[in-house]
Amino acid sequence: MTDKSRDLLTGTVLLILALAWMLMVWRTIPAGAGGGDVGPRAFPFLLGGLLALFSAVMVATALRRSDEETATAHTANLSDGEIGDGGGTFTPVPLLLTFGHLIAYGFLMQLIGFVLATLVTVASIMIVCANDRSPLRIFLMSIGVTFGCWLIFGKILGVYLATGSWINLG
Repeated sequence: MTDKSRDLLTGTVLLILALAWMLMVWRTIPAGAGGGDVGPRAFPFLLGGLLALFSAVMVATALRRSDEETATAHTANLSDGEIGDGGGTFTPVPLLLTFGHLIAYGFLMQLIGFVLATLVTVASIMIVCANDRSPLRIFLMSIGVTFGCWLIFGKILGVYLATGSWINLG
């Protein structure tokens, strides 16, 4: 698979996921009170919009890239001593693991609330996706991201954070 076709495929899949995410956010998360207020829908919708923008740029860049440029870059990589296609073979495992974590995060948030779900998900992503084995780094990152998000969104911005049906640390 060439770099151009790999970028086209990745950008298209991410664009579809971003648009589906934005549609789900729009339909399921309520808007802020008073029309103009920033509500619980704003941040997830913004993240979906950014993913859509970046993936659209990726697709456009891949479409503008000519086959000659791809072949020239491929030849240059091989002449520098690289073996194979320079990028290895495409494997969907990291993409599927990340997507699986996002789905699990949504379910966990309903069951155990925002705080615990964020803590568990950040630790799991570091262990499974980032292959990090440092207990101190995993602990500090999980606590830091969870506390930072809780402080910024829950306390400073006043955004509703999910409370769990099983456990509620609210």
